[in-house]
Amino acid sequence: MDSLSHIKKDIKNEYRSLKNRLQSIILDNSFLENEVVPCFPNYPIIPNERCGLWYCDPKHFEQTSYFKSTDGHINQWDFSTRRLNFHLLPILAKSNGIIIVDSTRRGKKIPDALSKTIPIWCAVLNCLILEHASNEPIDYEKVLFVPPATVSNSEYHRILEKIEELVWKLKALEVLKPKELYNMTNGKLIRPFWVYPGSSLLHTIVDPFTGEPTGERWSVPENENIIPIILCTVSYQAQDGVDKRRGFIYVQGAADDHELWSCGLEPKTFWENIDYLNDIGKTDAVLKEFVDTLTLEENHEKKASSSIIDIFESLNRVTPEISLGKIIDNCVIDSKLGGELSGKFSLVIILSETIEITKLEEATTKIIKLFKLQSGSKKSSKSLRLQLPEIFDTINPYFQDASNLAKKPILICCNSGNDMSVAVILTILSKKYSEGWQLETSDDLLISKTVIRKHLAKLISSLQGRNVNPSRATLNSINSYLM
Repeated sequence: MDSLSHIKKDIKNEYRSLKNRLQSIILDNSFLENEVVPCFPNYPIIPNERCGLWYCDPKHFEQTSYFKSTDGHINQWDFSTRRLNFHLLPILAKSNGIIIVDSTRRGKKIPDALSKTIPIWCAVLNCLILEHASNEPIDYEKVLFVPPATVSNSEYHRILEKIEELVWKLKALEVLKPKELYNMTNGKLIRPFWVYPGSSLLHTIVDPFTGEPTGERWSVPENENIIPIILCTVSYQAQDGVDKRRGFIYVQGAADDHELWSCGLEPKTFWENIDYLNDIGKTDAVLKEFVDTLTLEENHEKKASSSIIDIFESLNRVTPEISLGKIIDNCVIDSKLGGELSGKFSLVIILSETIEITKLEEATTKIIKLFKLQSGSKKSSKSLRLQLPEIFDTINPYFQDASNLAKKPILICCNSGNDMSVAVILTILSKKYSEGWQLETSDDLLISKTVIRKHLAKLISSLQGRNVNPSRATLNSINSYLM
């Protein structure tokens, strides 16, 4: 029994090893770069957050997606109105295809996000396309495609039964008209295809004798009026601790839950330092020391940030009166930065537990307000409902002079730009704006979950290319406060 427990402990340590994780990610990236991309060279790479970001060099992609596996779990099949991913539609239309990259942990060949969540998304959109093309009843088997070796026939038919309901769920948002989508795709249906290490689709461009790519490209069959989405699982199936052929222990889906193993390393920093980190001769201890040094240097640089450009990764005007920002963690807002912010904004609401405000002028302290709420924190999502009244009461008086806000808007920002800040903006939109985002004078607007959902859908659509994804707990806090 002791020897068995030691073996299990060793496997667990190897599973969390920074070296094994990074080398596994690098190996999986080589599959993407050497086998998948040559097969579909004209299709943009779209990493599926969060896991997919690790497998894709930032120099090789411009957009990301956010499809969650939970929306494909058995009996939870869904079309998420929080994760519409409609920013992908213009890319699909322009490039006539995309490659979405993701991975999965041991035990599966394809993650549920790729085998079911995205196929459901495609099916719902295909229904809108067909609805505009014809008044005939829709045959749902012609719009829903899943990998048959992964999704059983019985599950497939149970998903089919939900498609009509999910179509109506999308229609209720009134954010995408069938005609608009039909014109965007030229009437072509969106069709998923699956690739993974060893998949038959890739065999067509590999020499059967040498295993080397032949240089041939995959193309849409002539008789198919479709736009393909290539769903790429970059990791291959392997038991933990078994594959040691390459000088490290391979971890399937190595990038998953990176908080547990990355020692603070982020995908962007990983790829910026790939020349050092891909050295298979470096030990875990050496790699951890290097990552610790990188993290310290990054934090120091953030604290030394001296301008708005340095501290904000993104700034978006939502309405003439409101802007949304993503502020970096661990930065210090001093009198210089405070003065710069007060010159551009009437009020700045910062939602963060890591931001420090120091040495502000007295006038500036009145317009820069810090609330200790951190995006991605379940505790903060629950605390939000208690702090929303104070936050809204801070913002509301500024709307008495809306003409001034059009010149100097209110800035709402958090460390992710898609959770806490979005919650506050949804609150403002629901209490101060019509569904068409016209500023209202009445304080008695009708607010319901449907209204909040419509505002969120419109916000997602207006921020093309941004993943706006407040957590369920955050949305519950908004609902609790507003209703």
